[in-house]
Amino acid sequence: MTAAAPAVVPAPAPADLDTPLPAEIVGSSQGWFTRYRAYPVFSRPWVSGRQRVLGSMLAMALLSTGGPLLLKEGEDLPWGGIVHISVQLALPLLLGPWLGWLVRRRGWPARREWLALVAVVAGVIMTMLVFHAMLAEPVKQAIAQATGQVDEKGQRKRIMLSVGMMISRPGEPPPPPLAEPGPLPPEVKIMNTLTSVFLSFALAGGFALWGWRREQAGLAALAQARALQQALASRREAELRLSVLAAQVEPHFLFNTLAGVRSAITSDPQRASEMVDRLVDYLRAAIPRLRADGGAQATLGDQIEIVRAYLGLMASRMPRLSYEIAAPPELLAAPFPPLMLISLAENAVKHGAEPKMGPVRITVAARLAVDGRLAVTVADNGAGFGASAGGSGLGLANIRERLQQMYQGRAGLALKAGAAGGVEATLSLPLE
Repeated sequence: MTAAAPAVVPAPAPADLDTPLPAEIVGSSQGWFTRYRAYPVFSRPWVSGRQRVLGSMLAMALLSTGGPLLLKEGEDLPWGGIVHISVQLALPLLLGPWLGWLVRRRGWPARREWLALVAVVAGVIMTMLVFHAMLAEPVKQAIAQATGQVDEKGQRKRIMLSVGMMISRPGEPPPPPLAEPGPLPPEVKIMNTLTSVFLSFALAGGFALWGWRREQAGLAALAQARALQQALASRREAELRLSVLAAQVEPHFLFNTLAGVRSAITSDPQRASEMVDRLVDYLRAAIPRLRADGGAQATLGDQIEIVRAYLGLMASRMPRLSYEIAAPPELLAAPFPPLMLISLAENAVKHGAEPKMGPVRITVAARLAVDGRLAVTVADNGAGFGASAGGSGLGLANIRERLQQMYQGRAGLALKAGAAGGVEATLSLPLE
């Protein structure tokens, strides 16, 4: 009768119990007979509707079987048995579901709620067993005394209740009268007890426990699907902003680079030629990936190639700049968000290299951190945190926002002062 509690989402809040379940779980077509199933299991509307349906069915069954007995005259009616059967059916139907409603309105976590509902059904079954074993006979005896259905010793008369009809052919003797009922055989007692347990389990809401599990699993799956849809919508929005930003950054970057080439043509034609070559390398590496649909297939290797071409172009424009890139080959195929690494490289150039007088060096290094995440660091020995803010990159706040949208707290951006001056910016991402 009991099963292990499933790992599901927390139970609905008490205020949600009177609200129909989503149509994705219960469907949209519910008739009078099944209308209560549109509500959470053991909620007030569910309990009321279930009792209306099952109560009507049980009342019709009792009337169809016991009604003819009430029309007969001159016969003792088994009032004790009628009361016994009525209590056997009505008490679990009323007691179990309403106790389950009291449990659900507490708003407990799923596992605790599951155990409480199982305890309610088990408690109702035990109550009915106690009634059947200890109270049924005294109740029948009291009713027999009140209705005069007792023998000369004051004990209730045992009346056999049979349902059906008997047909006699003309000329045949009538059937012999039924013998006085005697003690029930042990196997009959066992069968009656099992029947009582089954009826109590079903009417108290035992089968509804499996409905509770299906409901919780459906709510968990629906919440997960909706969260996934929201995450995809947020990602599409972020990618749209990223595409717009890339379209804005590229012309600005190109204009500055071409202006540098123009000024170097007359003073240093060889450096101008090198700048054009570096610019071609950068465009060849960056443009196809920046314009890819959503950047969903961007890898660490792709982004490193863009940064390598960018730093090469900046070094041709600024001869005092040197750079180094180190990344293990086994990490190059790891997924990596587009434009983040180039943004950190741009910040290192704008706020670290350009404000500093004399030689400056930028280092890009990728490694597998001790926590199993991918860590990529862009470090410079430039002007440090005292440099003026600004620049044409994505911006650190934008990077942190995108990391939160994409990884839900499983990624981060950390900044700290470098040992040799400057700033170290480290992106930590789950290695997926």
